[in-house]
Amino acid sequence: MTWRDPIGRALSRRTFLRGVGAAVALPMLDAMCPALAWARQGGSPAAPVRLVWIFVPNGVHVPTWRPVAEGTAFELPATLEPLADVREHVTVLSGLTLNGGRPHGDGPGDHARSASSFLTAAHPVKTGGAGIRSGISVDQVAAASVGRATRFASLELGLERGAQSGECDSGYSCAYSSNISWRSPTTPNAKEIDPRLVFERLFLDRREGESPADATRRLRTRASVLDHVREEATRLGGKLGAGDRAKLDEYLSGIREIERRIQVAEKARDDGELQLPIDRPSGIPRDPSEHLRLMSDLLVLALQSDQTRVVTLMVGNAGSGRSFGWLGVPEGWHGLSHHGGKAEKNAKIRKIDRYHVEQFAHLVDRLRRVDDGDGTLLDNTLVMYGSGIADGNRHNHDHLPILLAGRGGGAVRPGRHIVHRKETPLADLYLTMLNAAGVERAKFADSIAPLDIS
Repeated sequence: MTWRDPIGRALSRRTFLRGVGAAVALPMLDAMCPALAWARQGGSPAAPVRLVWIFVPNGVHVPTWRPVAEGTAFELPATLEPLADVREHVTVLSGLTLNGGRPHGDGPGDHARSASSFLTAAHPVKTGGAGIRSGISVDQVAAASVGRATRFASLELGLERGAQSGECDSGYSCAYSSNISWRSPTTPNAKEIDPRLVFERLFLDRREGESPADATRRLRTRASVLDHVREEATRLGGKLGAGDRAKLDEYLSGIREIERRIQVAEKARDDGELQLPIDRPSGIPRDPSEHLRLMSDLLVLALQSDQTRVVTLMVGNAGSGRSFGWLGVPEGWHGLSHHGGKAEKNAKIRKIDRYHVEQFAHLVDRLRRVDDGDGTLLDNTLVMYGSGIADGNRHNHDHLPILLAGRGGGAVRPGRHIVHRKETPLADLYLTMLNAAGVERAKFADSIAPLDIS
């Protein structure tokens, strides 16, 4: 729907470049601003607030994660040093607790509980078969409200395949270990781990009655999704100002670059150029670092094109045992997390932690480079990164390692280390994030009150 201002017709935020088999949503352009100005007159924000949650399993090496000083003058500890260039956009939060991850009489299974309660803050029912029950996750609370304005209410991404049945952790169902997003207390949202399928979900336009498989085969017969919309893009570019034309060209180039990287990764997999000790399903890069980068960059594209405003990303399943040979860490991640205080194991855990913080810094940097109305995409987004376990050896669920990037449209003042009182619920942070996105809630799970981080 467009809005006619006194000068002319504004470009709708919901405009797509369409061609045979493709639909490419547009990024925020200046030509859309009159409609946004009209929205401001009605009391709505100029740009929507997006919410992203990133889950990392197995905890961290706490001594090299947590800053010593509070406030803005804190020194980045070794693990967080990769945030140096984006520290003004990141808040380090200490003292938060995930009470739902604790045993509460159920014995072992902290890894499964850490994932299932990460966004629900609920204590899952211990079962390895029927009767799974956790809670509605915060991303789905947000999606039920803000998701009505976008093509996809939410997007669930991950890097490791996950079973939805069977037992994975000390009597807990694999459904708990494999999912952080729960549509209802008994229904998790399965994540997508194939970058190719995520890309096609965002940009493939299926014909009426056409199966997803047939649509995928049809689109893959062409060199690029942009081939399908090139004529319409050229026509639109002729009507835009110089700034918008440059922005559109940059955006479309970004789409093409991700397409190219997916194609290169698939060729490397098919040619057997890279070998891993596990089999990967079709479409997933054999290079784990490229896999994570592709998912992060697709996440940015999904937000930039406003196809969704709610995203979750599981860096690994609960208790992940993947290895990091390219870091000089051939051992399994989960086994190393049970370090027993051994210096050699802790050194390798630090390498894994730092690597993932580097990838998080890359995502933050990408978001801050995208224009979004009066600010950047990062200004209008909140990205929470963390684990449901603090120390993998202790399996404790208090003093969690939590980072929050972005300003959430002004709801958060980043660039600080904030230490909260002992036993402050992680759900308090979720209230803050929901409120920033315009989802007014007095309570979520075991929350007490929104965190004061503005």
